[in-house]
Amino acid sequence: MLKQLVVFILTLLVGNSIALAGDVIQGSETGGINWSKGTVFASGYGVASDNTPNRKKRLLARRAAQVDAYRNLAEIISGVRINSETIVEDLEATSDIIRTKLNAIIKGALITKDIYQNEIAQVIIEVKMDGSFIETVSNKAANKFGLNHLPDNNVLSNIFLDPDLANKFSSLLNSFFINSLMFNSLMVNSLMVNKVHAATLPGTTETVSILRDIQSKVSQLSKDESLKYISAKIASFENTSQYSGLLIDAQAIDQFELATIPRLRTSDGKVIYPTPEMLTSNAFRKRPVSYDFDVNDAIENKRIAYTPYVVKAIGTYKSRHSDLVVSDEVALFIKNNIYFANTLDKASVMIVIAQ
Repeated sequence: MLKQLVVFILTLLVGNSIALAGDVIQGSETGGINWSKGTVFASGYGVASDNTPNRKKRLLARRAAQVDAYRNLAEIISGVRINSETIVEDLEATSDIIRTKLNAIIKGALITKDIYQNEIAQVIIEVKMDGSFIETVSNKAANKFGLNHLPDNNVLSNIFLDPDLANKFSSLLNSFFINSLMFNSLMVNSLMVNKVHAATLPGTTETVSILRDIQSKVSQLSKDESLKYISAKIASFENTSQYSGLLIDAQAIDQFELATIPRLRTSDGKVIYPTPEMLTSNAFRKRPVSYDFDVNDAIENKRIAYTPYVVKAIGTYKSRHSDLVVSDEVALFIKNNIYFANTLDKASVMIVIAQ
């Protein structure tokens, strides 16, 4: 009887709309996580007792199947990885509020299959890993693991606008560069590019902010590092492509662990994505990332809308296997391209993994 039931459940799951060919799924007979769709699903079954009147057998079997499905769903959600350091179960253990919110999410699960066959009721339910779920786990994760205190997380996170900055900036910049090895043709080109593109930026305030960022950054770097940084700035302004998303090719990273909120880091560990601000934004609640097995399929996904910036991950960060590392050149481009920052703010990010 048990073997027959397992086959029955697997047949329903395979034929169910929960999973499509090519979807990235982690699961078992009782349910799992569809990382491509961003859903958690669970199967439950039930049978009525032998002495139950025939007219009530279906009703009671269905009720038992629902209870079983909710129990399985709760167990699966508890095991969902949020980031490299934690799973949902860790957050549930630290907060009654988190546990109450997650219980409400589970109770609101959508029934996607409801079948009664051979006196066995089969119910499959699912919840989306967006909206309330992301809001619940991302805010807590940010506080628990100190994401709000990681340095250099945002393209403009270190820029603090001074009301008098416009008047002071010219003399400050000239003073710095005259006494610096950076005052050469590359620096002149950098300033010219900023001037040329100033008209295309949202406003004078942001233009001044970018210049302020250059001045602040270069003052902290060596000559070689400053040259790389300025070159990246120039490249970001010269590149007029309006990237519609970020596509990270992690097919070669065997140790990568799927997570709800994976991070993208520089080789020295600075977080590029997501920033603390993104963790609490409305756009981020739609899901931080999605997953696919194929780069070409991913490019066709509306999440990144046909013109993504495609990068290769070069590894994971230390023992944090849900944190992908990109090259320094890629990191500089992502962090310093003001247009691309808007793409990340919308959480238009996909990760391609190996099958």
